[in-house]
Amino acid sequence: MDAMSEYKVTELGSIDQWAGKNFVQGELGADTVGISVNATEPGDSSPFWHSHADTEEIYIVLDGQGEISVGDDTVALKAGTVVRVAPNSKLALRALPESATPLKWLCVRSGANTIEAIGNDATLDRETPFPWAK
Repeated sequence: MDAMSEYKVTELGSIDQWAGKNFVQGELGADTVGISVNATEPGDSSPFWHSHADTEEIYIVLDGQGEISVGDDTVALKAGTVVRVAPNSKLALRALPESATPLKWLCVRSGANTIEAIGNDATLDRETPFPWAK
């Protein structure tokens, strides 16, 4: 087995260059773990609530300030905050309008199956208002 079949490397670039959402599991050839790098501008938020039937997510905040709502709970986010979201938990997040920088985070996803077999198992909720939309 050659060394490159045991691992794969991708470059995300400087965190200062991150914009939007970039799924990198494909670039890495990952089978059972999904990962995205994310940047949300101050005042922007998820476009909808979502949940995953078979996928557990871990959000790792690297920069900025925001909040994540999971079900009826809202948790403050800042660099160093790590949040695990269980399957079937509805969530949304936002970067606080007063954040000095965009909210930058990694989302690591895993399930009992391969990411490809699970596919897009997200359930979207475009009707429920966000707690910050008061």
